[in-house]
This record gives sequence, structure tokens and C-alpha cells, in this order.
Amino acid sequence: MSKGKVTYITYNAGIDGKHLHLGNLVHDFKNPSFYEPHVEKAYTDIQDSPPDWAELTQLGNYALTLGAGSEQGHDASNPSTGSADESEGPRYRVAAAEKTTKLEIKDPEEFFEEITLSSPDAKKWLSSHLSAAETLAKGNSATRPEIWMLTGLVLMQHATWTSLSSKDSGFVAGEKAPFDPTGVSNIRRLSISENIKPTFGFRAGDEKEKHVSGSVIHETGKYPGTRGWAAQWQKVEFQIGGAEKWKEGVKSLLKLKDGVAMVRINEDIYAKNDEGKNVELDDAYWEAFIDATDD
Repeated sequence: MSKGKVTYITYNAGIDGKHLHLGNLVHDFKNPSFYEPHVEKAYTDIQDSPPDWAELTQLGNYALTLGAGSEQGHDASNPSTGSADESEGPRYRVAAAEKTTKLEIKDPEEFFEEITLSSPDAKKWLSSHLSAAETLAKGNSATRPEIWMLTGLVLMQHATWTSLSSKDSGFVAGEKAPFDPTGVSNIRRLSISENIKPTFGFRAGDEKEKHVSGSVIHETGKYPGTRGWAAQWQKVEFQIGGAEKWKEGVKSLLKLKDGVAMVRINEDIYAKNDEGKNVELDDAYWEAFIDATDD
């Protein structure tokens, strides 16, 4: 997550990390568990040493700036939500944890060619979804649903979610929040929840405890377990052609129900918090999908 170009989107309630793996393929990056995603199984347990194509970094006691939006949903669209008291500065949301892990695919293009396109399950997922999309699009590329691959992930264990106000301009959605480790620890101590379900509020204490590193804490709570709070998605691009374009042995070519698709990962296009199509796959799409799968 380099300064200057934010390549990660955020999730305001986090996402259960159980099936959130590098290389996953989805239509809706805002809701990556929707629409039967392809769950990649090349690296599923972060307790294991990462494979050669992946990089694992322990971020330790870390705070991440989230976007705006519903705490109950996955969508995040804006880092600042305004503040009831303008003297305190804009309102932000932050997730913090003592144990934070960042995972990234080192070379997404090579991964897509060597891992994704070598997986029968991934190729079947791509072929079936592209066939269904093309059947309904009838050549109109604007109506085809997008496809995204997960190439980076920030996981937190037992994260504390916090709503705060601050005049510090260093709060950027998808980036490290401007707290030192002591500030992160102080935020985490304010959380009242030690239970299975998230609970929001404050521990009983002096009002001064609600001021951390120049920020005013409004609300905080705990999300138990390991959850994904930020993700880097890169776009899978494809070109549709007739069956005569098929060439045996070309990895990037996929057979469709009617024709072929040339697929590639675009390393220059990242999902963004405030962008992306609203994805709605109706019954006609799934009928076409099932039809393509049965062939």
C-alpha cells in the first residue's frame, strides 16, 4: 500500500477471512462473497510459509483507515463522513489490531498465466461466466459483468473498529492510519467487546480516555476472529472472438459456448472504493450460466 497511489479498497465490517484467498475471481469486488466466486486454493493457510509467488508481511500493531458507508455491509466509498462538531475535524473510521498480516501476489500477470489458467476449476469458472455474459450481451461489451482477481489482502485478528474525529490530514482510505503503536494500543483498549458477536460502546472510564493522539473517539467495538479489512483487486480483461480463433495450446484462450475468449490480467487497473459497476445478475444470466456449464 504505497503512498501516492492507493490500490486497496476497504470493508467497513471486514469480511470473514476463511474463503478470502489470493487469486480469487469475483464479479463484485464490493461484495466478494456474492455470485458464486471462484475461491482459489493455491494458498489457503497463512500459518504456512508463503509459496514463491506470494509475499507475506507482518504489520504488527496496526491501524487502517476505512472508507465511509454502512458498518453492516461490505461497501466503503469515502474516507470522511463529516463530523457533528466541526472543531474536532472530519469523522473517520479506523480498524486496528495487534496482529495484522498483509499478503500480496508478487507478479499478478505471471500468477494469472501460470496458476489461474492452469487450474481446471478456474478455467471452467471463467468460461462459464464469460459464456453466460456473452449470451446476454449479444456483442455489447458494456453490459458484460466485470471480473476481478484478488492480488492483495490485509487480514486482522480480533480487530477493533473505531469511529473518530481528527484534524490530521493523514487519514486516507486504504492506507495506514496516522497512529504510532502506542496510539493503536490505546484505541484497542477502549473497546468493550470480548464476546463472540461485535458489540459497540466504551469501557467505563474517564472522559479523557476518549482522546487518543489528537483524535476524538466517538464509538468503538470489537470484531472477533480473522477478517479481511482491505483488498487489492485487479481487473481481468477479455476479448471475445468466433470459434475460428481457437488455437490449441494457447493458455490465454478459453473455449466458450459460442466462440472463444482471450483473457489477461490488467496490472494497471485496480478496483477503487468509489468506483465499480453495480452488479446484478438476474435469472436469465444464471440460466445462461447453467446452460454453459452443462456443455
